[in-house]
Amino acid sequence: MKAKNITETEGTLPRDVLPTVDLYMDQVIQLFEQHYGKMKRNEDETILTKTMINNYAKGKLFHPVKNKKYTNEHLMLLSLIYEMKGLLSISDIKETLRPLNESDETFSLEDFYEAYQAQKVKNLEAFEAQADTLLNTSLEDKGGVKRTLAIASAVHMSHLYQRLAEQLIDEN
Repeated sequence: MKAKNITETEGTLPRDVLPTVDLYMDQVIQLFEQHYGKMKRNEDETILTKTMINNYAKGKLFHPVKNKKYTNEHLMLLSLIYEMKGLLSISDIKETLRPLNESDETFSLEDFYEAYQAQKVKNLEAFEAQADTLLNTSLEDKGGVKRTLAIASAVHMSHLYQRLAEQLIDEN
């Protein structure tokens, strides 16, 4: 497997995918399913459900919905939540998103999201280089040992990045 295969499907909802009109919950779920569906490990995996969205709303991970419609700001925050939920607890996600939800009128979530999209491009490039190095180890592959080393190393890197994120959250 090449790192490029992984990075082709990763990502928050791009700005050009965000609709120009507000969406009802079923439309939000459909949009997320269309965009993130290709990242599913298997068909039984769930991307987003009504219960998840309601729990995020009850947990105040994003500002209240008006007239049962979700704005682009909601979609951006839901996209960030979706990406974070695999590694962070809901309370850590809430703490991470707090500055985005409590900011004043001078703050632009769209500008933040655009900066995040640009940072992700840099992250993906660095990941591809790192993953290619990891996948092309000089270790002789006897009975899947090379594959096991790559898996163990990837898990280790994941833990290091998770701990970094948790450390940044705890510094607040």
